[in-house]
Parts: sequence; structure tokens; C-alpha cells
Amino acid sequence: MDEREQLGSRTSDREGVHERVLALGVKNLVVSYDRLLVIDGVDLWVERGEIVAVLGPSGCGKTTLLKAILGLVDYTGEVLLNSERVGYMPQRDTLFEWMNCIDNVSLPLRLNGMSKREARTMAMEYLKKVQLEDWAYRWVYELSGGMRQRVSLARALVTGAKILLMDEPFSSVDAQTRRSLQLLFSELVARENITVLLVTHSVEEAVFLADRIVLLSQRPARVRRIFDVELKKPRTIEILDEPIYQKLVSRIYQEIFSSSS
Repeated sequence: MDEREQLGSRTSDREGVHERVLALGVKNLVVSYDRLLVIDGVDLWVERGEIVAVLGPSGCGKTTLLKAILGLVDYTGEVLLNSERVGYMPQRDTLFEWMNCIDNVSLPLRLNGMSKREARTMAMEYLKKVQLEDWAYRWVYELSGGMRQRVSLARALVTGAKILLMDEPFSSVDAQTRRSLQLLFSELVARENITVLLVTHSVEEAVFLADRIVLLSQRPARVRRIFDVELKKPRTIEILDEPIYQKLVSRIYQEIFSSSS
């Protein structure tokens, strides 16, 4: 079944029968840089409200996949988006040090012509969602790494984006902060019904956050395998002790190392 055929189809999940609505998909995607073939015929889809994680070797083309969806690189094939509002959260935040938090978050709204007062009002709502309203008028350089990533998440969503592309968003912080961000993120996207395509190098992060995991091959990237993650959402810290979580982490590592040996 291709991505278009999934629109409006019905399937059963852990909660019963629900409508499957395509939010994002790529079909037969091919990307080359000059004569270097980076992505070779990738097909994937993300349903509305779903989190799909993309795993693969370093340099295989995961970030290029996101760039193609955003229209930042040339490609052949098809990119399907069920929304004009797409947020992007890169590996390193692009916050402006000379601006406070609320003005960093409101910047996309200001660039779209919204008044400063209206933009700040909306930005404050999103700072509340990431639990940083008390830091709204503090300078970015005063924030910890985890706080900066929360501001970056608020800015990615402030325009009302319902599709979020993320490139290693939590990789720059320590392990404890990373887990805290993952928990906040899981609760937020479940509550707001946000669709996410998440690029990560971490098998544990992919299993902890995602509904499905797409494993890519060495460059040129092709889809090697897709794993379903049968864990309840939003995710909680107790999931780390569940056999399903532990077995799937082990299974994915086995798949990765079996191909590299």
C-alpha cells in the first residue's frame, strides 16, 4: 500500500479502530550531491499524531532526508505533506544570544508580520508548554543546555506547526537532562497531537520515543527494516523496565551489528 492509498483507511491499534491519515511521506526519494548518491529510493510515511524515528549509520543520509522534505536540497521522487506548517528543530539550537527567550520564540511570528505584542503573547503560551514561562525575559546565554533546547522546541512549534522534523535535538545535553527532555517532549506532542519525524543516532532514544523506527542502510541510504514499538504513550520512566522496551533495543542492536560484521 503506498502513502496515498493510506489516506482515510482504517486499521486497529492498541486503542481500537482509528482513522489512518497520512501527515508526511516520501516515495522513491533519491538525492545526489554531484556524483555522490546519498539516498537511493527511500519510501516512508508518518501518520497524523505518530512519532517515527530514523536510525542509521553516521553519514548515511539521515539529515539529507530532512533537508529534502524541507525543500533545501534537490531530489527526485515525491514528498507528501498534509500541512503547510512544518516545524524544524536542528541538532544545535539557532537561538540568538542578544535576544531574550520570549523574543527568540516569537521571531518566526514577527517575520510573518505579526505585531510584537501579539507575537509575545503567543510565544508566552508556548514557553508555558515547555515549562519556561518564568524565564521568558532572561537572556539566552543565561540558560542551561536543556533550557535552550526547550526554547528551541517552543520556537519550532509557535507558528502552529503540526508536523515537526527533528535532527538529533537532544544529543548536545548530558544523559539526565536528555531523559528529562524526552519525557517532556513525549507528553507535549501527545497532548498537542503533533506528528514527528525524528532523526537520532541513539537506539534507546528511538525506542523510548517512537511509534515506529525506520532503520537505514549505509550510504546510499535505503530502508533496511521498520520496527513497530508497542509501548503506551506518553512515555514514562517506568517504560525502561518493560521487557518490550529492553527486547526491542536488543533486537535493533543485533540488526545493526549483524549487517556491519
